[in-house]
Amino acid sequence: MMTMKDLLHILLIIGIAAFSAGCTIPSETQIPPTLRPTASSDLPDFDYAGVPIIFSGGDTDWLTTNASYVARIALRDEAARAMYLSGGEVEGVLLSCHPTPSHSSGNGCAPALRIANETAVVDFLVNETAGRVISTVTEIT
Repeated sequence: MMTMKDLLHILLIIGIAAFSAGCTIPSETQIPPTLRPTASSDLPDFDYAGVPIIFSGGDTDWLTTNASYVARIALRDEAARAMYLSGGEVEGVLLSCHPTPSHSSGNGCAPALRIANETAVVDFLVNETAGRVISTVTEIT
């Protein structure tokens, strides 16, 4: 029979585990709580903390949060999620650029989650502040 003390120990362990799992998401000062991915959007067997950064010259000033957060945002996108679940491999997070129309300003670059399968390599560009995929860059292999 479980005592109140046993129940409190179990709740304490669950609380510590839940707190530890949230440590891969940037602090509240960086990302508003309303933009944080929810547990229901996470893929159960995906190691978000293990997503590597694909360096381009070693500079990561383009990344305002972290690779784990970029992966969480990208994998909430229906196309990215479908590509991953159909056997695509997450290669990592990188700074990816897409062509911009001549009348647009800026270079069209953003942090992106790169997913590859046997037919394509797709960079899912992420707006870290808005918490969504804003564009894709596809290379057919």
